[in-house]
Amino acid sequence: MEQETYEVESRWRNKYMNLGRELGEIINSQQDRILSLSHENNKLKRELWHLKKSKGKKWI
Repeated sequence: MEQETYEVESRWRNKYMNLGRELGEIINSQQDRILSLSHENNKLKRELWHLKKSKGKKWI
């Protein structure tokens, strides 16, 4: 009886650890995507700012 309980608990621990690893990988990939989009957003904001600043100078 005690051995069965230990084996069942061991299986659940393994499943829980695997789930944690999978979720960690998903979270890491999502964080990478968020950082990538954040950098792209900042780049586009800078580009827009430069375009607005240079717009008036083109017609002078």
